[in-house]
Amino acid sequence: MYEMWAESDPAVEPSALMWHVVSKEDASTALCGQLLELSRRVVPGGLTEPTGVPDRYCDPCLLTVRDTMAAAGG
Repeated sequence: MYEMWAESDPAVEPSALMWHVVSKEDASTALCGQLLELSRRVVPGGLTEPTGVPDRYCDPCLLTVRDTMAAAGG
């Protein structure tokens, strides 16, 4: 099972959210291999103002999910 993890994306200005996929068995690392730091996590429901910048999604994480689902026949 997987869950999504949002953090501030320093690659864009103004800052936007970057979403990673995390396995519930190991929540310390995203599927792309990036180490996840609790201090950088953003809880989207806690945002008080819209940033006006679209969220981004980690392509390597999503490709891993797609490949895993395809291998499982899902």
